[in-house]
Amino acid sequence: MTQNLYWGDLHSHCSISYGYGSLERAFALSSQQLDFVSVVGHATWHDMPTDRGQYAYIIDYHTEGFQRLAKAWPDVQRLTAAANDPGRFITLLSYEWHSNAYGDHNIYYLGDDGLIVERDDLDQLQAALAGQETLILPHHIGYGKGFRGINWETFDESRSPVVEIISGHGGSERDGGPYPIYHTMGPRSHWGTVHYGLEAGKRFGFVGGTDHHGGYPGHYGEGRTALYAPELTRRALFDAIRARRCYAVTGDKIAVDFQVNGQPMGSEIMGEGERQIRVAIRGCDALDRIEIVKNGRPWQRLFGPPPLRPAELPRTVTAKIRLEWGWAEQEGSTRWECEAKLSDGRLLSVEPCFSGDPALSPQDEWKGLEGDSSPHAITRQDERCVEWFSHSRKNPHPYLRGTNSLILEVEAPQSARLELTVNGQDFSHSVEELLVGSVSHYLRGWLSEAILVHRAVPVQQYALELDFTDSMPERETDYYYVRVAQENNQWAWGSPVWVDS
Repeated sequence: MTQNLYWGDLHSHCSISYGYGSLERAFALSSQQLDFVSVVGHATWHDMPTDRGQYAYIIDYHTEGFQRLAKAWPDVQRLTAAANDPGRFITLLSYEWHSNAYGDHNIYYLGDDGLIVERDDLDQLQAALAGQETLILPHHIGYGKGFRGINWETFDESRSPVVEIISGHGGSERDGGPYPIYHTMGPRSHWGTVHYGLEAGKRFGFVGGTDHHGGYPGHYGEGRTALYAPELTRRALFDAIRARRCYAVTGDKIAVDFQVNGQPMGSEIMGEGERQIRVAIRGCDALDRIEIVKNGRPWQRLFGPPPLRPAELPRTVTAKIRLEWGWAEQEGSTRWECEAKLSDGRLLSVEPCFSGDPALSPQDEWKGLEGDSSPHAITRQDERCVEWFSHSRKNPHPYLRGTNSLILEVEAPQSARLELTVNGQDFSHSVEELLVGSVSHYLRGWLSEAILVHRAVPVQQYALELDFTDSMPERETDYYYVRVAQENNQWAWGSPVWVDS
């Protein structure tokens, strides 16, 4: 059966509980760059702190958010059902069950109807949900037991086939891994990581979700889920998650196909002899390194292909060119009206990398556009041209991005020119020039808003197929997974394959 690759965000929030922006707006914005989404309502917390001396603010805003969701729940069900469009865009009904003892989990319903169920432990919760098809998935697991991170002692793969490995909180793969956790909830603990769970013998796949509270599902760079399914329906998505035919990325839609003995990620197979391991990657930027992890340690580590000079490439190239805009020092937002067109060749694809305002908790200052306006959108696209508008703000901190971008995949002669019109100003660069390096343009001088035309990355640097043979079983059950890093620090983690000897 043919498996298609779909992209989504299983964990985002808006004003239905605590957060910002309407549910209708969240669905409309996510459909710009995702195939499926779940906008989760904060609903219950059975062991919420009771010490008002220390936690009054926490108690109050959670209680108010839970009451808001309970009141709005009939509308949430109705709007989620109305936005679901099989074959084009899928929405999943969900709510969040908080727990210090067991870790936070999201409950997803296959159908349009489902109650908000509050119970004191996961077994009780699972029993109360019996009779309806649900998924109960843990998130921001890296905080660890007792601190709203995962409790591996109570983890059950029958109810939780996957865990969230990356979100706006940070990464939970391993100690020392990318995207450490700096949220006020606390630091990452080894005891809450994927590495610890896999080494403890647990079997689960990986997903990503933004946990964005600004009503912008898919908020670029903070976690997304990719999954393989034969069609874009709720049933197919649930089946893919249960089979662990899914993986996590930070933001860029890095296509990863990982197989052991011909079986896809998430599989459990028998393999007493040699294991044939295959990985195919099609990234969005130059590949920095690819690692095959076996039993918690890098078994193979390869660097990506080195850069090629224009003279070393064919005269007609396939390449990805990222256009990124923002910066500036002024307060408020900048509106962008942009067009990019090729003088020759064609646009193979345009990938939006759009973001909402940074918002992870209720105390964040909300700077969203008024009403249900869209901050970004592609307004026209054909084989030579793409037009779009966008709004940007200054970067909140040198290490906190406030920019947005598009990735153009082009097939064009090196002599072809990429012609840009940006807020009425014209810029033009040959593909050959961009293969050498990036070019920046300030629209109104130093400290003003700017657009960066990134270096053109030829397909030889972002697409790879690799084959390995492992003839050295180490355990009764070995597990393998792949992690991929691009030069721009965007990552992907493929779900494991377990091989029983």
